[in-house]
Amino acid sequence: MTDRKPPFRPADAVDVLGEVEGDFVLPLCLPGSNLLIGEDLAMLVLSTIHGQRVGLPLSAQGVADLHTVLGEALRLLQARERGPVQ
Repeated sequence: MTDRKPPFRPADAVDVLGEVEGDFVLPLCLPGSNLLIGEDLAMLVLSTIHGQRVGLPLSAQGVADLHTVLGEALRLLQARERGPVQ
């Protein structure tokens, strides 16, 4: 049996950005992801801002759930802005 790592504790996390002002979202991935779907597994492939490609494995149910969540998020954004979201 392998040794288990201690659980992640947010209070012990280190702030890598330092002091910042205002609201922002740190862009970790570039727009234009790819979705590869197989019989038992799907892979969401993202390109990072550092030029690396990262694959996130998802089950078929995970892809369906992600589609539902993103669709609902876009719907809420459209309702708030009263217009289309691009």
